[in-house]
Order: sequence, then structure tokens, then C-alpha cells
Amino acid sequence: MISNKRIYFFWVLLLFANCNAYSQLDKKKNAKLNSDLVFSWEGGKKNRESNDRIFNFIPEGSARYGNNFELNPGHGRFFTKGLNLKNIISQKEWTLEIVMIPSDADGKMISFPFAQLLQKRKALFLKTKSLAGNSEVRFKINGHDDPLHFVISRTRSGIEVYQNGQLTKTEISGDKVPLGNDLSGIVVGGNWFGRLYRLAVYSSLVDGKSLYESAQSYLGSINQIIPSLKVRCRLKEKTRLPRVKELGPYSRCLVYNLYNVKQVSEGDLKVPQVIAVAHWAILDRNYVKGVPSKIDEDVDLIIERYALNPQLKSERQFNDISNFDAPLFYDISVPEILK
Repeated sequence: MISNKRIYFFWVLLLFANCNAYSQLDKKKNAKLNSDLVFSWEGGKKNRESNDRIFNFIPEGSARYGNNFELNPGHGRFFTKGLNLKNIISQKEWTLEIVMIPSDADGKMISFPFAQLLQKRKALFLKTKSLAGNSEVRFKINGHDDPLHFVISRTRSGIEVYQNGQLTKTEISGDKVPLGNDLSGIVVGGNWFGRLYRLAVYSSLVDGKSLYESAQSYLGSINQIIPSLKVRCRLKEKTRLPRVKELGPYSRCLVYNLYNVKQVSEGDLKVPQVIAVAHWAILDRNYVKGVPSKIDEDVDLIIERYALNPQLKSERQFNDISNFDAPLFYDISVPEILK
């Protein structure tokens, strides 16, 4: 009996030692990874504390946050403030981790001091510069409606690209037209209509498969199945456009209009029905083009339930309509600023 207890105690002690050893290895690995992390941003939270490695993106022009507080630049852009990444240019190795949904049109996706990422049809173009020279690499997007996880690394021998944990591209760098860039931080957007959910920059080579595996919980938390509706409506009541000075400290605002639904071409909504719709009216202290304003005019709208867009709650809003019991929706069409 005593002998069995000693054997049991020995195995418990051995198991604890092995687990502790693996735990220490994981801590060392994470510590190494964190030491090489020079920038980190992730959607999902409206308020984020800025420190040495976490920064907020500031919207400019018609850029908006999505329902998961992801970046939806559209005709505008997002930029960081007080971030300097120019030292990465001198690094022989660096890694970018990106979670995004591609655009349906060409555009400038992300600009760094040391690289620029553009989308052209179903491919991404990476232009880089370093002390050793400049390069340009093209790789295909295996696109679908779910968020894609990309890991792009500059190695000593060239560029590696992982898409959803799979190595899809290895290319030896070649000199190209120099990348002109006076940035110190990061800019997201340039007539790019995709969505960016996560962005991290490492000053070393990081395994793309490991980053994909560690991102599984975040990827699973992104709710992409937001039911949108395509409807034809007749404007019944409108909210007057506020003057810019009425915004106070805000730079953006929404206005509410009341509509009679005439036809539903996509989605589930009873007809006829009266609905209220929140439209962007002012973005970056500039008026938005095409806000419906003619009473009894028919308009086609793409809308989502307002309750599914928590990013709107902190925005300045104006409401002159009389029916406060009407179901509330949000106009998700990409706004353009009136010039």
C-alpha cells in the first residue's frame, strides 16, 4: 500500500514538473513574441487604452466603424496618431498580421512607413522598402464572405504569405520602383471598401500558422451574419440637416427619417410597414451626399437593424420624426462627402 502511494506521488510530481516546464516554455515564447510586437490593434471594443503597443485608429472623411468596431474606410480613411514605425525600415525581418474582409473594388488598403498594401481585383500587392532595396509582391486572395487571416513576413530571403494558416506564397525580393512614403504611422484606406478587424506589426519573423491558431477565438467571435434588407421606401417625414456648429464637440452625426415600405427585394420584413432609418448626415464636419430629403419620393435603401450596430450609440444624432414607436434601422450604404 505504501509502495503504491509512493508510485502515485512520483507520477503526480513528474506530471506537475512536465506541465510546469511546458508552461515556462509557453511563457518564454509569449514573452519573446510580445517583445517583438511593436503595434497591436483589434476591433471589438469601442474604448481602448493607448500604451506602448496599443493605439486607436482615428476616422477621417467618410470612414466609419462597423458593427464589431472594425474599420470600414470606404471613401475615407483611418490613421494612427503619435505612432512612429520608421525604425522597421532598417529591420531585416518583420511580420504583419491582418484579419480583414476584401473589398469588391480596387483600392489602397494599408500604408506603413516601410510598406504599402493594395488590393487589385482578387489579389493583394505588397510594395516594400528597406535599406537593402525595394520590392513588389503579388498574391491571390482566396476570398469568401468570412474574415480572412493573413500573415505577411519579410524574411532575409524574401516575402512569405500565410492565408488562414496555410503558406500560399514565398517570393524572393526584387528591386522595383522605389516606394515613396513620408508616413511615420499607419493609414488604413484609400478608396478601399473592405473591412479591417485586426492589425499587428512584429519586428521579427513570426510563424504564420501559430498566429492563425492563436487567432481562432477572435475569428470565432466576429459575427458576420448580419441580416441586411434591400427595400424600396417612400419618404414620409424627414429630419432637417443640422448646421455643423450644432454638433458641438462631435465631428459626425446621424439623422432619422420616416418611411413607408413599398417593396422588399431582399430580407424578411412585412409590407406595408412604417420604419425609421438612421442616415449619416455629417462626417468629419462635412455634409454627406444624397441623404433622402424629398417628401413622397421613392428611394432604394440597404438597411440593418439599428440594435445590431452598437457603434452608433455614441454618435451625435438628430430626430424630428413624430413616430417614436416605428422599428429602427440603419442605412449601411457607403456615404460620400458632398464637395
